[in-house]
Amino acid sequence: MKEEERDMTEEELENTIVTHGTDMANWPEGLRADAARFAETDTGKAAFSEMQALDKMMMQAKQELLQSEGADMFLAQLKAIPDEFSQKQTVIAVTGTTSWTVGAFIDRIFDPVRLWSPAGLFSQGVFASVLLFAGLMVGVNAAGTESFEDYDISAGLFEGSDQDYSIDG
Repeated sequence: MKEEERDMTEEELENTIVTHGTDMANWPEGLRADAARFAETDTGKAAFSEMQALDKMMMQAKQELLQSEGADMFLAQLKAIPDEFSQKQTVIAVTGTTSWTVGAFIDRIFDPVRLWSPAGLFSQGVFASVLLFAGLMVGVNAAGTESFEDYDISAGLFEGSDQDYSIDG
C-alpha cells in the first residue's frame, strides 16, 4: 500500500525544524519527501529561503563568537573560578539539640508525626479510656450524696398562695 502524498504546511515545517533541526538529512524519510514537495510551492520557497537565511545568520554568529577574543577570556575566567575560589570540603556532623522549654515540650507532644504514629494512637486511646473511667467513677460516687427531694420546688408552685413555703423545708 502506497503512502498518501500530502502537502506540508508552513506551520508543520516550522515544527519539524524545531524538532529535527534545519539539516534535512536528519529528518525522517516521510517528512523529507513532504518538505521537498512543499519547497516547490511559492509559500514553500519563501519559507525555505527564510530558514536558510536564519541558519546562515546563526552560523555566522557562532563563528564570530568562537573567533572573538572576548569569548576566550570569558571562558578562561569561568574555568579559573574553581582555582581562585576553592573551598575546603568539610564534613559537618549534625547533632540534635534537645531544648527543655515548655514550648519545645508542647511542640514535641503535638508533632503530627508522633500523634499519628501507632504508638501515638495507642497512647491517645489509653488516655481517653482512663479519662472516661475516672469520669464514671466520680459520677457514680457523687450520685448518693444528695437526693432529688432536697431540690424539689414543685410544692411551691402547686400549693395555694396563702401557705408559706420555704425552700429549706
